[in-house]
Amino acid sequence: MTANTILVLTAHDDSTADAVVYALRKRAARVVCMDTGDFPRHLYLAASTGEAGWQGVLYGDDVTVNLGEIGSVYYRRPTKFVLPEGLSDGDAVFATVEARLGLGGVLASLDAVWVNHPHRVAAAEYKPLGLCTAIRCGLNVPKTLITSNYAQLAEWAAALGSPIVCKTLSSIVLTEGAEPLMTYTTRVDPAAVDPAQLAVTAHLFQAWVPKSYEVRVTMIGATPLSVAIHADSDRAHVDWRSDFGALRYELIDTPRHVTSQLTAYMATFGLTYCAFDFVVDPAGTWWFLEGNPMGQWGWLEDETGAPIAATLANLLMNGTR
Repeated sequence: MTANTILVLTAHDDSTADAVVYALRKRAARVVCMDTGDFPRHLYLAASTGEAGWQGVLYGDDVTVNLGEIGSVYYRRPTKFVLPEGLSDGDAVFATVEARLGLGGVLASLDAVWVNHPHRVAAAEYKPLGLCTAIRCGLNVPKTLITSNYAQLAEWAAALGSPIVCKTLSSIVLTEGAEPLMTYTTRVDPAAVDPAQLAVTAHLFQAWVPKSYEVRVTMIGATPLSVAIHADSDRAHVDWRSDFGALRYELIDTPRHVTSQLTAYMATFGLTYCAFDFVVDPAGTWWFLEGNPMGQWGWLEDETGAPIAATLANLLMNGTR
């Protein structure tokens, strides 16, 4: 059986994934799109063990894929499982876990090129691990503190002797009604921090790096696609996500040593795709901020013409396991 099918796992309304699917179909690739959130009501699994591992089919209301034919998986943003109505709270929790370990476990065992494997994503989403990995790969990382203790923050900030910012440890976006709520990077005066609020949970503080501009490096395999992000407002200068209307974009070359360091970073986590954020200071030094294995990229391609969808399509078609 030839493993030449590319399975795309994402929500049904994912325009970013649609761009990759379009690029794949232009190349005459066989593509099957599914959302694991449709399981078990509209997506079904029948798999049994064979000589080469799991064999069987994954099928929906209008599409079927043989597990043995899957050569690549583009794991984007599948939704949560929607379970049958009428389950008790306890049964719903049990069914969700069983679905994740059953369907998710079979898919995770596929001998395929993953962009990215969900287990690899889970590890790479830990920012403290990412920062440590970046340091070990030779990247410049701003001085960082993670604490819930005010005395430690005050002592660290005083020794640092320069401005600091506070960042979230996750990239979660909460909602209040229909409105998304995002916590942006914020410049912090340690003297104004409430010790009681700080003690509620872990907080990440980092030395402020003077910015000439920021860079988003979209790494696809060993290919870096770098976009300089220039901020034209005070809010965007601290966190460009807070004011998209004040941004200008520019395709730039990636320094060779940075590409080498990012390649090592991705190899450490077993990633085939990652979106990296950098600050470039007035001296031209690149400072690593974070790597996001599920980072968005669609708007960068729209703004600059960076061939991100095409490069992802090439990886999914030609990547090695």
